[in-house]
Amino acid sequence: MAVPAQTNAADQPSLWDAVLRHTDLAQERNSDPNLWATELAAMLRSSSVILPSVELAHHLVSHFFWKNHGPTAWKFLERAISLNIVPPSLLLALLSATVVPSRQVHPVAYRLYMELLKRNAFMLASHINSPNYEKIMTSIDEVLLLSQVYNRKDCEPGIVLVEFVFSIVWQLLEASLDDEELLDHASENNARWLRRPSYWGIFIRKMELLVSNSSVLRSSTHITPEALSHLMEHIHEGISHETKTTSKANVFMASGSQICFAGQSFGDSCSLQWLPIDLILEDALGGANISAFSAVRIVTGLMKVLHAVNGSTWHNAFLGLWIAALRLVQRERDSIGVPVPRLHTCMCMLLSIITLVVAHIIDEEESELIEEAECSPVNIRKEKPALGKCRGELVTSLQLLGDYQFLLTPPHSFLLEANQAAAKAIIFLSGNSDDCEILKYMRIDDLPTKCSGNLWHLIVEACIARNLLDTSAYSWPGYVNACSNQIPCSKSNQVAGWSLLMKGSQLTPELVDVLVATPASSLAEIEKIYYIATNGSLEEKISAATILCGASLVRGWNVQEHTIIFMTSLLSPLVPPTESHLISQAQFLNVLLIGISSLDCVHIFSLHGLVPLLAAGLMRICEVFGSCVPDVSQTHSTGNELSFHEVFSNAFTLLLRFWRFDVPSIEHVRRNSATPPLGSLFCPDSLLLVRNFLLASWGRSAKDQITRKRFSKNISFPTEPVLMDSFPKFNSWYQQHQECIVSIRSGLVPGEPVHQIVDVLLCTLFRKINSCDESLASSNSGSSSSPGSALNDAMVKLKVPAWDVLEAIPFVLDAALTACAHGRLSTRQLATGLKDLADFLPASLVTIASYFSAEVRRGIWEPGFMNGTDWPSPAANLSLVEQQIKKLLATTGVDVPSLAVEGNFQATLPLPLAAFVSLTLTYKLDKDIGRFLILIAPVMVDLASSCPWPCMPIVASLWIQKVKRWSDFLVFSASKTVFNCNRDAVVQLLRSCFKSTLGLGSACLHNNGGVGAFLGHGHGVGVNSKTSEGVSPIAPGTLCLKVYQYIGDTRYISEEIVSILMQSVRDIVSNQFLKGDAKKQKKVKYGTTHGLVSLARSRERVKHAALLAASLVWISGGTKLVKYFIKETMPNWFFSASMLELDGEESSTMVAMLGGYALAYFVMLSGAFAWGIDHSILSKERGKVMGLHFEFIASVLTKKITLSCHDATWRAYVSGFVSLIVSCTPLWISEIDVDILKSLSKGLIRLNEHELALKLLENGGIGTMGAAAEMAIAFQHRF
Repeated sequence: MAVPAQTNAADQPSLWDAVLRHTDLAQERNSDPNLWATELAAMLRSSSVILPSVELAHHLVSHFFWKNHGPTAWKFLERAISLNIVPPSLLLALLSATVVPSRQVHPVAYRLYMELLKRNAFMLASHINSPNYEKIMTSIDEVLLLSQVYNRKDCEPGIVLVEFVFSIVWQLLEASLDDEELLDHASENNARWLRRPSYWGIFIRKMELLVSNSSVLRSSTHITPEALSHLMEHIHEGISHETKTTSKANVFMASGSQICFAGQSFGDSCSLQWLPIDLILEDALGGANISAFSAVRIVTGLMKVLHAVNGSTWHNAFLGLWIAALRLVQRERDSIGVPVPRLHTCMCMLLSIITLVVAHIIDEEESELIEEAECSPVNIRKEKPALGKCRGELVTSLQLLGDYQFLLTPPHSFLLEANQAAAKAIIFLSGNSDDCEILKYMRIDDLPTKCSGNLWHLIVEACIARNLLDTSAYSWPGYVNACSNQIPCSKSNQVAGWSLLMKGSQLTPELVDVLVATPASSLAEIEKIYYIATNGSLEEKISAATILCGASLVRGWNVQEHTIIFMTSLLSPLVPPTESHLISQAQFLNVLLIGISSLDCVHIFSLHGLVPLLAAGLMRICEVFGSCVPDVSQTHSTGNELSFHEVFSNAFTLLLRFWRFDVPSIEHVRRNSATPPLGSLFCPDSLLLVRNFLLASWGRSAKDQITRKRFSKNISFPTEPVLMDSFPKFNSWYQQHQECIVSIRSGLVPGEPVHQIVDVLLCTLFRKINSCDESLASSNSGSSSSPGSALNDAMVKLKVPAWDVLEAIPFVLDAALTACAHGRLSTRQLATGLKDLADFLPASLVTIASYFSAEVRRGIWEPGFMNGTDWPSPAANLSLVEQQIKKLLATTGVDVPSLAVEGNFQATLPLPLAAFVSLTLTYKLDKDIGRFLILIAPVMVDLASSCPWPCMPIVASLWIQKVKRWSDFLVFSASKTVFNCNRDAVVQLLRSCFKSTLGLGSACLHNNGGVGAFLGHGHGVGVNSKTSEGVSPIAPGTLCLKVYQYIGDTRYISEEIVSILMQSVRDIVSNQFLKGDAKKQKKVKYGTTHGLVSLARSRERVKHAALLAASLVWISGGTKLVKYFIKETMPNWFFSASMLELDGEESSTMVAMLGGYALAYFVMLSGAFAWGIDHSILSKERGKVMGLHFEFIASVLTKKITLSCHDATWRAYVSGFVSLIVSCTPLWISEIDVDILKSLSKGLIRLNEHELALKLLENGGIGTMGAAAEMAIAFQHRF
């Protein structure tokens, strides 16, 4: 055996020769081992050798084995260990490399080695306390070749120590198997790194092999096979647990404290625990933007966070999710007086999105079970993995949900579907399941009154359809309340459409009408329609498209995800089609485009996360049809002609709703715009990047493999990356469009093609501006047709594609607006001409809206006087609107100065805005309220809101004159403008949100608190209810969710929320103290007595306040604001905060302590909401941001930096925050730099948080394993 190089006195060969001679002599004389060891120690000390000596261990083992081996040698080695002249760990490593391989030849030596190992192997404290600890570990690494075995480059002592212990165990296991001739049964013979679950599986399998077959083990009196099996089960559970997030937020608090936030509920706690779900669902429903990200993914991540933080069971988590979705439906069910009711979107959220969230959670659990089964011991592995516990938890949650009858009443328009679901269960239980097909075609009058279904029945049916439940749910107590003989046995007069289709019937007009009106109930039915849409004749394809756009899309909740995926696939063919092929499919494509363009349908696509995939298909359609000249029209089956411009406009206006086309993409970056979790992306490039990522990453994980089984095998999308360069015409238009809205256009160059198009448009639409081209003028002057048809004829004559028309429109608008400003064109003629242009090419609305927005921002136009002569007058309603805005805000707790403009006020709007509003007023609501007005209305509202007061009230007043039934909605929309330039109003609204939710303040209108007080119960804007002041009240949370999108720079929101949160903590303690009954109050021990405050109640409400704070920051600004909050706001607050105090020292300490815990929850939850708690593509950014915050905490603890906050606040914050990370998001820790973790653990030890410091290192991965082992050993030795 090689002896390492010696240093200092140890380099003298004569010293070691003398040591070995002394040893030989002692062996010959059979000297007392104690005497030998004492004399040897004195000899080494006199030569300045540091004890225990690494070199001595090498020399003794080399000397004893095997030339001088004997019983005396083992006695000498034992005394050398006991007198600390050799390191026991190194000696055992040397012996393991020498004795174990020779155990067959030297069985006595092997037995004595085992005795020595039993006595010294786990005396680890002496190892790490040795003066030459690092040198000992380096030597062990060299002896056992650990760096090679574990493929490691560094040599951290703690890691070597762990590897040493495991290597000894592994060696003994293989030796035991080999001794009983069992080693050949094991497929792996090399040690592996057991931090990896798959390698732990190898170890466990070998242990199970030993347990099952070892005769020695069965006859042993020291340990039984059963005990060893039990040990292996614990190891297997422990390793499995390491790969999962802890489900209990058992927060370790400051030294001496016993507070734990999880596991107790008081009053509305059960409701408020899931408040973030209510918020994200409400935001997803009401957001004006179209989200590029799946609501399923976002809500699933949110559920995981809340499940971990609340320490709840999954059935409670699922119950909270269902109740939040039901509350969403109830808030919307009775809405009236709104432009577009959102009930279809609400029902999609409840019965499709939420059901898919549950399915994803179940799929993830079962994919983990599959992975565990693959690496589990052979004798416990099952051929088919058992179903996860979450399925049973789902059953429990749905059974409990049946008790919430007040939430289960369906909206009237969906009563038929609810009754059909209840009747289906009745028929099934009667044994006549074949008759269930009848129900789809019954009218509501056909069903008995006792067969009263509700939303519970629809939810259960949605779960059964996705194989989350089976039909045993029909037998739940109280699920059905009628007899089967009450259900009519004969079919209704309608044709049983879907059954006929599945039997092969042709798509006759009558059958198509039935299938359009009746949603499909199974994937097979939708697949049949998809097959026809891809392989049928053109007429059959058009019929199939019509069916897909019917009830199956908006009411087919059990198959909705399949329907929209098939529709997206039809618009995004796998093989890029040729131009001629797309053109031949114009009618078919147009049916799909119109069918999905309603607000509810686009929102449904958005919620399912299919907008990026749909966008790529729409870009290709726009590319082709926008390049076609309008000289040919196709005749639709209805007899109407279909032009290329119409197909282009339908695709183009749908596509442009997917991002804020009226705002330059660079503007979002410049003004630090909010990036909410369900907000739109800034540009089409981003949509394509998201699309490419989704398709490239889909199906890689085990969870994706399970989820993929839920979808049709017939569906596929092209996985090749798609970039803007793939669509040169569209890309060219987009670049010109961006230039148009950020800079002044250059003048027209005579002779260019666009110049001729501009002349034609001006001559046809605005004849008074200038003279027209002779030939064109003559062709139009004698015609009695409308300007729209004349323009059509002129464009056909020019043979101009839509892209060229769009290029010319900004110049036309500039000339027309200039002419109007100089009196050469009347305002009426301007509005009429704009409407004719929009009717001719609806795609021009995009350019019109963007142009007017850009011109308002430039601010170079004189105002337009809204006096009834030049422009429409708002005088009839303006004063009333301003009063109602003030009263409406007052119902939310926001008090603003008088909004009425005093004096001789002349209502004005910027000229471009006046023209824009006049254009929107020309639309007839009974015909054009659909896709085109929906496209430009949000732009008009945002533009008016960005202008000085009272521009938005003026716009609202004009629209109230047009549609009086929308007055409440329009007043509500106008009220949001107040917050655009009034930060004090924003702060008041945020305070009102906290007070209403937590039930704080005697002046609060909603002092009972809870989700209902925060978001309302369904009474407010759009609901037929009025206050004594004559306005419809609005809940503060509802208004708050609408306000953030009007705030350019949202960074100050996080700062204000921190301040409000800390004030809320103070109010909670004060409120609890004042409201408590003196006879029921009792002292609560928390290290020392902290007054008569109910600590349990206070801590629960503090957690709810932090939940609300984190939710508002995340929803209002997304990851961007959360990042700023953690990196900037929180450190600054600790350095500048003033101490919050109440009367009395104990109360002040309580406020400070609870404030620290509130901040801990606030920061942790904000990060968890933004980046999730699992490994994902966001892990890198999350690790960077959280690493900086960990570093900040560590630097304060280790460098003793002075902070301005109360010491109790800081201590509570640190212990609470780290405890939450360890308990709820342990995966985050492995993303933090190792040195930061080690520094933070040292700081925690200074706070006397030894156990918390150890848990932090335990979760740090391989990099902190050594430090964790050393700390655990030191901790065990200390106590």
